[in-house]
Amino acid sequence: MIAEGWRLLVDPARPAARHMALDEQLAQEAVPTLRLFVWDPPAVSLGFRQRPPEWLAAPNRVGLEVVERPTGGGIAFHGSDVSISVIVPHGLSVGPDMLLGIACESAAKLCGMYGLQATAALDGPRTGRVTYCLTQPSPYAVLVGSRKVAGFALRRFKHSWLIQGSLLVRPLPDAVGAMLPRAVKDVLGARAIALSDAIGAYSSLSLATRQTRGPAGGGALRVGAPVSEEEVAVQWARQWPAWWDERLLAGGHPTTCAAPSETAPERTSREGSRRSRLNLIADRRDAQVVG
Repeated sequence: MIAEGWRLLVDPARPAARHMALDEQLAQEAVPTLRLFVWDPPAVSLGFRQRPPEWLAAPNRVGLEVVERPTGGGIAFHGSDVSISVIVPHGLSVGPDMLLGIACESAAKLCGMYGLQATAALDGPRTGRVTYCLTQPSPYAVLVGSRKVAGFALRRFKHSWLIQGSLLVRPLPDAVGAMLPRAVKDVLGARAIALSDAIGAYSSLSLATRQTRGPAGGGALRVGAPVSEEEVAVQWARQWPAWWDERLLAGGHPTTCAAPSETAPERTSREGSRRSRLNLIADRRDAQVVG
């Protein structure tokens, strides 16, 4: 397939600090990587060097982890979302705006697989630091109607770019909702929406009429089944290489993820070895490699 050379990972649920440590480790490795993952226990993540609000310091914060992301952006809520990390080496010569755009547009296309008219808002207002990711207008967000379902941020490492994002799949976990101040809950209810709620309200594919799709359509969308984080993660990983290529070709960029200095035999050998490892594993006990 085009854009071979991607390391495509669907990871099991892990604690918040472990997820962020993995992303930094992958960014240091600087291998083209897409990682999709879920959180357990539920967590709140702060943008890089963001001061936590007072309510997060409450002594009754039971079952809720708090972590700082290596990327920017505002506070994000986890436990009912799919998070995405994209690592792209600097040697590929793809700029940060295009990288964020590709990630953002991939989430919009993913929503489209569920019958939603989603918009990748690439040029939102830049009004300084966002406090809560899902409640405030910002560039590189995904909207269903006027409500935000996903957001993305980026950071430059020595040898790579790291993009992190989150797509809300189901309503917030109870552990998160119980801690939120009423004012934050009200704004979330008005300005954000979960994918599952959007499907029920706006999708052109009702639960009764969703058709099973084969590999050409991106895998099976189960008839009548509620959407799950695991399903969304696998669909996203399966489609990513094609969406990456489509966007780069449209922008006049080469589609390969191979290092520019590789010879043709070296690339053939590396890709053959990597393809042998790119098999979908349905068991969430270990990290999944998707191809």
